[in-house]
Amino acid sequence: MKNTRTVVLVAVLICTPVRGFSQRDGKQVYEKVSPCVVFIKSDKGAGTGFAILANGTIVTAFHVIDGATRIAIKMQTGDIYDDVSLLAQDERRDIAVLKVNGFDLPTVALGNSNDVKPGDQIFVIGNPLGAEELKTSISNGIVSGVRDLDAGYKTLQITAPISPGNSGGPALNENAEAVGVVVFRLKEGENLNFAVPINYVRGLLGSIDDSKPLKQWRRSEGSADLFSDKVTQRPTKWKSVKTGAIYTLRFQGDYIYSEKEEPEDLRKLGLYLTGEVKKRGDKYAGTSHTNYVHWHTNPITGEKIIDHRCNFEFPLEFTSVSSTRIEGRSMGAAQGAKLDMKKCKYSPSTMWQDFVLIPVD
Repeated sequence: MKNTRTVVLVAVLICTPVRGFSQRDGKQVYEKVSPCVVFIKSDKGAGTGFAILANGTIVTAFHVIDGATRIAIKMQTGDIYDDVSLLAQDERRDIAVLKVNGFDLPTVALGNSNDVKPGDQIFVIGNPLGAEELKTSISNGIVSGVRDLDAGYKTLQITAPISPGNSGGPALNENAEAVGVVVFRLKEGENLNFAVPINYVRGLLGSIDDSKPLKQWRRSEGSADLFSDKVTQRPTKWKSVKTGAIYTLRFQGDYIYSEKEEPEDLRKLGLYLTGEVKKRGDKYAGTSHTNYVHWHTNPITGEKIIDHRCNFEFPLEFTSVSSTRIEGRSMGAAQGAKLDMKKCKYSPSTMWQDFVLIPVD
């Protein structure tokens, strides 16, 4: 009986290498690679990246995302990914590998940067100045040299013009293969631009564990869209279903701030109830702050006179947040509890209490 073997072929969309290019074939390089180049925006600035795996693995320069608290990546199709993970980084060589939840993305083929020689034709595709109207621009030049700048790694010196915003983009050979990652330029000279050899990226890829990203950035509800500057609008006035009290809420990134509305005369005495919670997984958790004031009224002048003040801080949680309903719980005094103003203690002790807030029409 003969052994049989079943071969399964899987088709993957890839920006395949184009062999046999001449120096005049920049148009073909652009057509092959531009769909793979991405626009990266953060709260620190903008840059370029390029997809190397169809599952959403993207290479860029480390300084493009360094220090950012929010990141979004826009594909050539117009698709925007707000949830971004950092899979690997090499700060010395200024390279990083990111991941978005992509599927069947077009990808750039990686060349062998050890084969790059001075005089080789080179192309750069990127987003100069981080401007939408200039995105996916191509420039060309030659490899001026393979340098060791006493930084502990090699760089490719290229004459292809680059600008701020091009950082993280691919440096491509005539076969449309990425042989480097654009990282910086020297302002003191003319066309003194540099890319990190792609083989350093190849080395990083072997250390990646998708299940344990080094860092993650997620867009929070109510935060601005980095590519449109639009903010998800939410009501600012909310009413407690249980007590009827009115609260003003402010949504800011991962935080929600709240303040209970009080009569003006009591506010002047210093009475307030505020809260601050931060998104932690599926819920928001934080603290409420209360300044409780006990006073009496002067029978002659009608002036309110403060007898005692008590300050409290209690745990506060929002367990479900939408534009029409907020559910949560807070630690506070039980119904009917008495407050010893001199000791600032409740009897019986405090307990968790559920609440529901709905928007005020």
